[in-house]
Amino acid sequence: MKTTQKIKSMLLSLVLLGFCNIVNAQRPETSISYVNLDEIILSPIKNVTYYNAVHDPYAAKGVINLETAAASYDISSSDLYGKYESYLFIFKNHLGKIMAIYDNEGELVKSVEKFENIQLSEKVRLSLLSEYPGWRLNSTVFKVKYANNKDVERVYHLQIVKDDKKLNLKVNCDGDVLSSRN
Repeated sequence: MKTTQKIKSMLLSLVLLGFCNIVNAQRPETSISYVNLDEIILSPIKNVTYYNAVHDPYAAKGVINLETAAASYDISSSDLYGKYESYLFIFKNHLGKIMAIYDNEGELVKSVEKFENIQLSEKVRLSLLSEYPGWRLNSTVFKVKYANNKDVERVYHLQIVKDDKKLNLKVNCDGDVLSSRN
């Protein structure tokens, strides 16, 4: 009888011990750290067709920011709205500019973009490193041409140098060299 009592006590102790571990695991973490974030202003993208056509997630941040501004711009907030058939707006930042044409309904129908001395996308950098070892980048110009219902043209115009040689390249966003000249 004593062995049965010992076994019962032991089993009850194991069950209680297991239950304590489960209850302990459910206790919420008490050390919470807070992070202060800058204010974020969300604005709807009014010209989704334009944005989807020109947006490249691997482009330089300044390019993405300016393209987002052009896509989000509401021309109906302009004093000129309703007076003309089309509108030309120029968006600028420290890297370049976008000349955007909107129709009388506020749709962005055409744009020409030019950015200078921007950071190249990783694809383009890796392509240049493998095709032109020992060369260094001297200057960059990134151009984007958009027209509604047409293919978007995105091209880097690059100048690379090695010793006393200069080479001008035209490269697409996939890193393919479209043309080169001295």
